[in-house]
Amino acid sequence: MCRLALPLLLALAAPPAAAQLVTPKTVPVHQADQFAIFPSDRVGMAGVGVAVDDTLADPFATNPARATRLRRAALFATPYFHGVSDGRGGGRTLPIGAGGTFGQWGATGVVALQQLERARAAVWNLPTSERTATNRYVAGALARRFGSGLSVGAGALLAGLGAMDGVDLLYAGSDRIRQDGRVTDVRVGATKEWAGGRVLDVVALHNRTAMTHDVHFTTWRWDSVARRGVSTERDEHNLDRTNVWGAHSQYVQPVGDRGWRLGALATVNRLSHPKIPNYVVMNIPRDPGTTYGVNLGVAAARVVGQAAVGVDLTYEPMSSETWADAARDTAKVGGGIIPAGGRTVENRFRFHNMRLRLGAGRDFTLDREQQQALGFQVGLGAYAIDYRLRQWNRVQGTERTQKESWVEWTPTLALRFRARELDVRYAYRATCGNGSSCLPSITRTDDVSVVQPGVGGGGIIAAPSAPLFFDGGRASAHTFTIVVPLR
Repeated sequence: MCRLALPLLLALAAPPAAAQLVTPKTVPVHQADQFAIFPSDRVGMAGVGVAVDDTLADPFATNPARATRLRRAALFATPYFHGVSDGRGGGRTLPIGAGGTFGQWGATGVVALQQLERARAAVWNLPTSERTATNRYVAGALARRFGSGLSVGAGALLAGLGAMDGVDLLYAGSDRIRQDGRVTDVRVGATKEWAGGRVLDVVALHNRTAMTHDVHFTTWRWDSVARRGVSTERDEHNLDRTNVWGAHSQYVQPVGDRGWRLGALATVNRLSHPKIPNYVVMNIPRDPGTTYGVNLGVAAARVVGQAAVGVDLTYEPMSSETWADAARDTAKVGGGIIPAGGRTVENRFRFHNMRLRLGAGRDFTLDREQQQALGFQVGLGAYAIDYRLRQWNRVQGTERTQKESWVEWTPTLALRFRARELDVRYAYRATCGNGSSCLPSITRTDDVSVVQPGVGGGGIIAAPSAPLFFDGGRASAHTFTIVVPLR
């Protein structure tokens, strides 16, 4: 038996945002690249973003109140291509936006159109509508600066989704999946700056995910009497509903006079799962769950001139409970009845995850006026996932315990050309783990790593019935960022 859910991370698009949504992941499915729609000044530094400022990404990813810290009004575009090896999905995305400050106000926004390629299906002649899907995103932040270094702001993201990466892989044996849904994310925050460079951020957030999965299965068998193949078809209608409430705080201060900054962060989330999709087994009318997640982190960075280096370390303990409700009175093995609405299966998870990110970058000026520069950034992120599942089957009267762990590695690289009229960047990132390599294969021809700022994680909670043998493959993304100053 296996129950899974996709509480949409809004780790959605940038690394610090991932820190503000603490979501469980029990299956190595790659989803973060789908939501990498926001621009970033530190796109190649593996998501380092606590003790290092990122004026482009901060209003979206850290705190909407940071929109007042935008240096200048600008237009930006961040087209990117992402893929998962062996035909496990991918897509093309075009985000376009603008931002700037106007007196005491700061504002920024982005719209994005995305085409997703579904995971390679068992049926080769599917129509276009079942091989690709279209997603639409719009996000923005508005903030106002008050006296004494205080800024207050609010931000929101709305996404209309025709598909999500990785979902096709979770319905083993299906030959057609139709997805439809939406994501809403709202945040309010405040930033306080003191003399000497100390900064405190406080954010409250609410995230809602509502997805529908209509899944079609075709089963073939050989009829020995009629001596011909016989097919049997069935459909499942699954709902995925997750609501998240959370709070996040972050503090950074300079140390000494050599450019060092130290930071700390703390986050708390409560996730309610009114409906979790059912995989493999038939739908159950109610299949809820609850997750509590916390992260505690420290960070250090050094910025000297046009060089920067930073490291973030975050510990993410989580506790999750999911269960299946009986649709009708159900007999227990050995005698007894579970009444309708009673729990037939209970799953309890304990997570002890950890994230480590290291990044560095350097710009080199090309003229005396420092109007033109070339630069590079490199980084490496590691996400260690470690959880224990305890499962009680009230119908069979059994209990079992299962432990799973793996590490996902994310190397990043970025190149930059900056001029007075234009800022152009290219970034590459790959995410691998669970036995896959971060290096592109030169011997396989079915690798769809075609051509995001940040390192995010997936939001999947599953109760596997046996040790995992799931290979999520290698995810990669190629991002181009263009920033054009308006004044």
